[in-house]
Amino acid sequence: KSTAAARAVQSMNPDIKVTAYEDKVAPETEDIFGDDFMAAVDVVCTALDNVEARLYVDQRCLNYCKPMLESGTLGTKGNTQVVVPHLTEN
Repeated sequence: KSTAAARAVQSMNPDIKVTAYEDKVAPETEDIFGDDFMAAVDVVCTALDNVEARLYVDQRCLNYCKPMLESGTLGTKGNTQVVVPHLTEN
């Protein structure tokens, strides 16, 4: 999903820098998605497939005051949500 999304974003705006990650997002991958990673990003876009991962990323974004664009599906229904720390409901 992340690779396809990155290609789509870059086709819309070739000047934007997008990096697709295919690693699990969880406490055990904080060597990848740790302090340096969170400090370097402006916004986090997700398309996570489970609630546990979504809540984990939501908390990380809140801790680092990073906005998050959440997207997902449930059956045939699609969902998007913009979460801005201390402004919108997370």
